[in-house]
Amino acid sequence: LSWLEQQLTQEGRECTSSDIFEVDPSDDCSTYLLAFSPRGGSLEHEADDDYQVFDSIPRGTLALIRRADDYGTNLCYRFFVRDASGEFQPLGEATRVAVFAREDDERACFIGGPACLNSESKGLFGL
Repeated sequence: LSWLEQQLTQEGRECTSSDIFEVDPSDDCSTYLLAFSPRGGSLEHEADDDYQVFDSIPRGTLALIRRADDYGTNLCYRFFVRDASGEFQPLGEATRVAVFAREDDERACFIGGPACLNSESKGLFGL
């Protein structure tokens, strides 16, 4: 991924995102994507509009983004990165969070990750 930062600069973007994926195919509220910003910038991305409804513009390096919804849910997530030998290593501890339902059909995305929002870290490895 050493080329990614320059590619994003060339395209005038701060981040890239994964394809949308489902955790539970029987639950429409259970769709997510991953967003990555190598410079710890904005995590606004060029995906479906349902993944861009934020209370404030998220910033960070790596984030799990839940499709905008007004339903609550409980999540437990953990990130892993591949090391030089090809083995996956945990990036921090597992995070458990209750995403509260929102009132008045006010939809918003849940966003969480090891170095996003109010984190003091400027990158995945504290750099």
